[in-house]
Amino acid sequence: MKFEDLIKLKDFAISFESIFEPRIESSSLRIIVNGSADTTDLLITPHSLITQYQINFPSYVTYSVIYDDYTIFNEKEIFKGESFRIYSKSDYFDFIQRQSPLEKLLPGETCIHYALCCIEHRLDIISSAKPFITEIKVNPEKENILM
Repeated sequence: MKFEDLIKLKDFAISFESIFEPRIESSSLRIIVNGSADTTDLLITPHSLITQYQINFPSYVTYSVIYDDYTIFNEKEIFKGESFRIYSKSDYFDFIQRQSPLEKLLPGETCIHYALCCIEHRLDIISSAKPFITEIKVNPEKENILM
């Protein structure tokens, strides 16, 4: 599955599960989120059938996690998607470009600002590597099924 597939999801909420740095060849950053068309399912998990996404970035420039109460919607930013976003213009990316010489450090590579807008958190990731996504169907009455 591609991240571009996730940004096409409409009326689909996600909740933050975990983030860690496995430091293996295929993943420098791994994020796990739960998703459902019914936000209530995410608030009282395990409840019913939800989808879990394991998002692996082979490499990354930076990431941040902020509790949703401390975020402000910026109408000047440009992005595609709802819960899963790809930004073409963002203050976060502008800030990182001012703080780090990305063009010198990653010549010929294009960095992208990805965001996961969860019901209680927002995760921002800047990476020149496209993430790999694994979908896992979660059912509390049965074993989880890797898709």
